[in-house]
Amino acid sequence: ERHFQPNMPLVDRIVAMLLVSSLHHATASSPNSDTPSPPVWPERFHAVLFQNRSNSLSFVDLYYDWTKGRNLNLIRGQHDDDQGSAGELWDVEFGNKTSYYYFPRTKSCKKMEFPVGILIPNWLDNATFLGTEQVDGYPCNVWTKADGFITYWEDIATTKPVKWTFGSGMEEHVMKWVINETLPDEQWEIPSYCSQDSMLLRNNNDPKRDEAKKKAYTSRRFLP
Repeated sequence: ERHFQPNMPLVDRIVAMLLVSSLHHATASSPNSDTPSPPVWPERFHAVLFQNRSNSLSFVDLYYDWTKGRNLNLIRGQHDDDQGSAGELWDVEFGNKTSYYYFPRTKSCKKMEFPVGILIPNWLDNATFLGTEQVDGYPCNVWTKADGFITYWEDIATTKPVKWTFGSGMEEHVMKWVINETLPDEQWEIPSYCSQDSMLLRNNNDPKRDEAKKKAYTSRRFLP
């Protein structure tokens, strides 16, 4: 049975967001005319991802909507149809730093607060260009950020993302990428059983997260 897990492991997500935010306003080196600019996400898109997280396989519908301050990962795991499974996981994140993880099948929910909101469109600003590489059949520009914590591949011909990795080996391969596609507003609404039964988790005993959080607070460079 799957338990409450964000689209990336909780520690990975917090560390990634804090590191990206703390590096976002860092002074960039003088650009080389031959070096492509770091990717910038469109303000709204729908991506279908194939996720491999330590051999735990899932399809993820990612709906990113910066214009309304929200991000949704609809995660369908390989074993979601097995007997006793909680089914698909809805991971809904808001710009106010609050996220909800809920399973419609079992009507179970967790609410979490993070020190930062959703990723900004130009979260890859000041990323290091690694060169080009053939990935998933596409010639790609490759970028890394946060001391290798994040690696990102984009198709040279179309600039669409092909793959990205976060943290300890989690891979996401982009199967579909549609700009300006989103869900109706009513599908972003948090179900009533979240407000009634959810428990706010603060995860106070995580040294790795606490150290990243401390550095980000010191730098005062948070995502909105």
